[in-house]
Amino acid sequence: MTDIEDLLRSLIEQHRSIDIVESEFKRILNEDKTIKDDYTAWCEEEGYSYRKGYHEFIQQFFDSENSIWNSFIQFEDEN
Repeated sequence: MTDIEDLLRSLIEQHRSIDIVESEFKRILNEDKTIKDDYTAWCEEEGYSYRKGYHEFIQQFFDSENSIWNSFIQFEDEN
């Protein structure tokens, strides 16, 4: 079984753009039935919708990264 979160993280690390990551992930889903089936199962397990699950995960990932950087900036400003 494909680890969908690892696949998405790998795409994020490679491309660093939400639009490109989404495009690449859609392409992968269309080309690989096994990954598409694994993605469907992942969505069900994680409570994501099939249509927007990858987008929600990607957005949460970028939001989390931004939050970490904002914390560093805030810490530097205070010191």
